[in-house]
Amino acid sequence: MIKRIFSHLEEGFLNLLITSMTFLVFIEVIARFFFNTGFLWIQELTLTLCAWFVLFGMSYGVKVGAHIGVDAFVVKLPKQARKMVAMLAVTICIAYCVMFLKGSWDYLNKMYEIGLPMEDIDFPHQLFSNMDPDLVWETLRIDVEEPAVPLWISQSILIIGFGLLIFRFIELLVAILRNQKLGFTLADEAEESMHLAEAVKGALPQNSEASVTPTDNDTNKKMDISSKNQNEKDDQ
Repeated sequence: MIKRIFSHLEEGFLNLLITSMTFLVFIEVIARFFFNTGFLWIQELTLTLCAWFVLFGMSYGVKVGAHIGVDAFVVKLPKQARKMVAMLAVTICIAYCVMFLKGSWDYLNKMYEIGLPMEDIDFPHQLFSNMDPDLVWETLRIDVEEPAVPLWISQSILIIGFGLLIFRFIELLVAILRNQKLGFTLADEAEESMHLAEAVKGALPQNSEASVTPTDNDTNKKMDISSKNQNEKDDQ
């Protein structure tokens, strides 16, 4: 039950991010091309949302098998050897994510110490109007007079994203050890393209296919006309 709720929240959050990005880009395009103006904060917010979407979505991709990989060699291995290779690959992925998680922590910690803010996105002034300025700065690194969003908050997805990715890889490793999976579940673009082509072909009405495909009578008529034209040229 909890796993299902978390899955719905995960999908809902990703949908919210991509919808927000699309809406903001639409507004920016309309403003630039029709009103010859723009909003600086939209560009910065869109880039931030894009980073959240990618870093949050990479763990979801491991979960549903949406990542692309080359397994032409691995699939030819025996079952036990394939399991060992998968365990080695997942272990390397976990080590890779741990290094990025450590680097992200050091980076965000430095951003927190400096108190570096975003350039064009601010919190509402009313949010901190009744709070102690020194306390807000010491805890959140936010200037009450100019409450710009700190970078350590907007870029905290670095820790969240790689933390979730490590969790997904550990979950996959446990599944391999329990013989529930043989390895990564990868997206097959060729198979998906074939399914899409079959779906499109099945959606086409039969009449349209018949109208596109030339009949034997049409072909014979074209050949007769071509032969007639050639004979006229020879007579001349």
